[in-house]
Amino acid sequence: MSVPCWRDIGIEGDRSCPELKLHIHCRNCLTFVDAAREFLNRAPEEDYIDEVTGLNTNMSSGALRDDGVPIMTFRLGSEWHGLPVRVIEQIHPVAPIRRVPHRSNPGFLGLTSIEGQIEVCMSMHAVLGVEGDAAPATGIRRWLMLKLGGERWVAPVDEIMGVVRVDRKSIQPLPATLERSPDPASSGGFALDDLRVSLLAPDPLLRRFKASLA
Repeated sequence: MSVPCWRDIGIEGDRSCPELKLHIHCRNCLTFVDAAREFLNRAPEEDYIDEVTGLNTNMSSGALRDDGVPIMTFRLGSEWHGLPVRVIEQIHPVAPIRRVPHRSNPGFLGLTSIEGQIEVCMSMHAVLGVEGDAAPATGIRRWLMLKLGGERWVAPVDEIMGVVRVDRKSIQPLPATLERSPDPASSGGFALDDLRVSLLAPDPLLRRFKASLA
């Protein structure tokens, strides 16, 4: 696989690109903008419909196994949330985010490079309406790499608690007021020691990510 020019001769490389004198930073160059546009507009994988349908069916029917399902728990601001482990692809330390010109939706943070691959970086804080905090109470910030709809999405979280196995019977339904909302992001909640954890539904989260890119 060829190395992107911004990692070779650009701001992340040896900075020998003559265009840097004009653009100062790679993110201001049309080559970077075109690469970002191509990445954001790429065609979905062939199994996209099947995977999204499966996620929607599993979460809307509350299809959690009787012996429990592994849930990755994490903190956004002062709120604790969880996602099924099956949609967590990797956990990474935070890294620089490159803003994309003319993209101002707070749900879309920009692009980042992880292991040489350009990834879309989203804000779960913004799409869920959660305020972030300046410093984690314990632990350190991490990025979750999610696999939703056949695509990878990177989102920073304020703190990761880890994986817990949750019994289906312990999942409490949404309050009636939230259940009647057009597209609730949560499929329910559960207690973890003295904490209340909101179980996020992958399919609505995917729709909110995609709406932030529109």
